[in-house]
Amino acid sequence: MSWFFGKKVKKEEFEELKQAVQTGFNSVKQDIGKITKWIKHLDSKDLDINEEILVIKGELSTTSEEIENLKNMVSIFGERGVFKQKQTVFNKQTGVNTVLNSVQTGVQTVFLDKLSSTERAIVFILLNTDMKLSYADLAAMMGKSKATIRGQINSIRQKSEGIVEEQISENNKKRVFIPKKTKEILLKTRKVRAK
Repeated sequence: MSWFFGKKVKKEEFEELKQAVQTGFNSVKQDIGKITKWIKHLDSKDLDINEEILVIKGELSTTSEEIENLKNMVSIFGERGVFKQKQTVFNKQTGVNTVLNSVQTGVQTVFLDKLSSTERAIVFILLNTDMKLSYADLAAMMGKSKATIRGQINSIRQKSEGIVEEQISENNKKRVFIPKKTKEILLKTRKVRAK
């Protein structure tokens, strides 16, 4: 380097050197720009992954709540499969099953066997609330239309008369509920089965 400053540099050599330094700086500037783009790209991907993780966490918590609800439903309706409806021809008590000490009424033994799984879910909801629910309330809870819920309530009422009752509230909305005595009988049935 001392030779460079020691002798006179030709203007052409100086221009070449200046051009080479300028080219080197431009290349570094381009490389830094590309690295900046990559960092921004990776940051955006990181945010996307965080959003996906939050969605997965939400779905897991919803799933665990649904599993807990299913466990509660199974505990109320007995060990029999909630999602399969038994054939009524084979609903007779046999010597294989243990005989309960308490006497059960027709409502207790036959009621749940007649209902579909969705109808049992409606009864489960009505058993676990002290409020009188409208068709819209039940539809929102079960994720179905009001017309579907109305049809299922009518089906329950036809299959087991007096289990679900209907009342018109002051705002002219029909509300359904399980009467207190019937609710006590159904909940008592669950306690007898648990023994």
